Amino acid sequence: MRVLVVAAHPDDEILGCGGTLLKHKEMGDTIFACIVTKAHTSLWTDEYKQKKLVEAQEVDNLIGFEERYYCHLPTLHLSSQPTLKVNGTINEVVQAVKPDIIYTHHEHDVNKDHGLVYEAVMAATRPIEDRIKVCCFETLSSTEWSNKPFQPNYYVNIDSYIDKKIEAFCKYESEVKQYPHPRSPEGIRILSQKRGIDVCVKHAEAFIVVRDYWL
Repeated sequence: MRVLVVAAHPDDEILGCGGTLLKHKEMGDTIFACIVTKAHTSLWTDEYKQKKLVEAQEVDNLIGFEERYYCHLPTLHLSSQPTLKVNGTINEVVQAVKPDIIYTHHEHDVNKDHGLVYEAVMAATRPIEDRIKVCCFETLSSTEWSNKPFQPNYYVNIDSYIDKKIEAFCKYESEVKQYPHPRSPEGIRILSQKRGIDVCVKHAEAFIVVRDYWL
């Protein structure tokens, strides 16, 4: 199976489905990452941008991505980009990877980049030629801060992978917050325990399946 995570920002791919990706990898699946936006010079220094690339490489080495794609669209300015450009850029990655399943953002996240990525993924996976399963993940400090509920209908037991998921997230040093911020190592573990309790396991990641097929 070919698995693609489409995330707005580096670290979202781990927060949203890091444990599930590790499980796919152990099952023998090939996993890919697509990071849609990048920090731009007007808000972030060149040193910061270079550090993010180094951190992402460390994450790749730990998780085992086959390839990481960068769309290079501007962080926090995705809404200013033409819809055709955003959709087309993500569609190019989908066509290159030919995934069986895509994990991406919840449409109602507080972060507007997340919602636009969701919309682009839905456009790229219209069942014209390929039928791709699409699952939405929750992103700590964005999904739960919306007034639109995240109501999962699909759970993945990640009890064997939670420690490695947290280790991978901590590679993104600038994104790690102190507890009780949700984007802290403790916050990640607490959410995985909550989602685990939902289905009577120790640790889980939760998703909304928005597209799937049995043809």
